[in-house]
Amino acid sequence: MSIGRLQAAWSYSGAEIWRPLFDRYQGTHPDLPIETVRAMLVRPRPMRQIFVEAGRFNPLDKMRKDAATFLDLPNDAKTALRKIKPEYFFADQAVALLFAEIDEALHSYDSPDLTQYYRDRVERFLLRHMLPYRINREPWKLMPLLHGEVEDLYRVLRARAEADERLRESLSAFESAWERHSADWSQINAKDVIRTASLFAESALVSASNGGPNDFNRALDRLRLENHFPSNDFANIFARAYVFANNYPNIRHTGRADCVRRDLRKEDTLLAALVFVGLYGCFHDLATADR
Repeated sequence: MSIGRLQAAWSYSGAEIWRPLFDRYQGTHPDLPIETVRAMLVRPRPMRQIFVEAGRFNPLDKMRKDAATFLDLPNDAKTALRKIKPEYFFADQAVALLFAEIDEALHSYDSPDLTQYYRDRVERFLLRHMLPYRINREPWKLMPLLHGEVEDLYRVLRARAEADERLRESLSAFESAWERHSADWSQINAKDVIRTASLFAESALVSASNGGPNDFNRALDRLRLENHFPSNDFANIFARAYVFANNYPNIRHTGRADCVRRDLRKEDTLLAALVFVGLYGCFHDLATADR
């Protein structure tokens, strides 16, 4: 069974996060190991599950069944933590979710120093292992990155959004959809990512064309006529992606069943997101470069 990069790095979390955290606050908060393990093993509904289903790993099943025995003493909790293996998590995003939930649990100690130390250890952990996540500050959580230079572009867009409320709302909607897709892959969540990315690009394109045209195609044609693209083929990449988002059933509209060749896959969501997110940065720079 293949595991993600964040899952694989979990093997180092004991030495890099938990042991330093527990040692530093052993005198003032000796129950920290218990609360950490509680977040992992005690997950009543409607909390999202972070581990694979029962029956996959006997040691994990036993830990979940006997959770109370590991929440009695700090040393018992530390033992439980050492027993958690990367493959027990159902996906990378399960580890990311757990980190965020532990951060929330730490708020009960009312210790800003404790919370900040934990966050610093997690951030250092991400950087040390070059993991594809960034930290969202409020609320504090790990957000999955896009890929390569597109993530660099996205960081620029987020900086620009500070002064643009409409852009902030569009980015927030896309980030939420991307997080749901990363945590729980499904056709519905995949379509939501593509839909929000296309709406984001549509809004940005109309804005980049001075707000004159009131729909995607007219704005695209305007920038095409103004020679903001190296060629019409380049512009057609975005035009065809927009047609796809409109025609594939239940992304933006009811769509057309006759255009479907197969169900969406994860890589389809990524490709569509790259096109539409890249579209904003492309149009913002192209449409303003000659003005």
